[in-house]
Amino acid sequence: KRQRKMSKIKCRICGKELFYNSITDIPTFPFCSKRCKLTDLGSWFNEERCIEGPATNDQLEDNNE
Repeated sequence: KRQRKMSKIKCRICGKELFYNSITDIPTFPFCSKRCKLTDLGSWFNEERCIEGPATNDQLEDNNE
């Protein structure tokens, strides 16, 4: 039986390389540890990260002036 090649990613916080066959192999995916996962969550709570919403009509009008 042919073995599947393992996939590799880097932790989004510390850069540690993670090897896996399935993302279920890493309980904290895409992070290497609970610590890195909580560090990322903290950056969202501190508003260091955000998802920008769609532009409003007012923003579009301000950009056209």
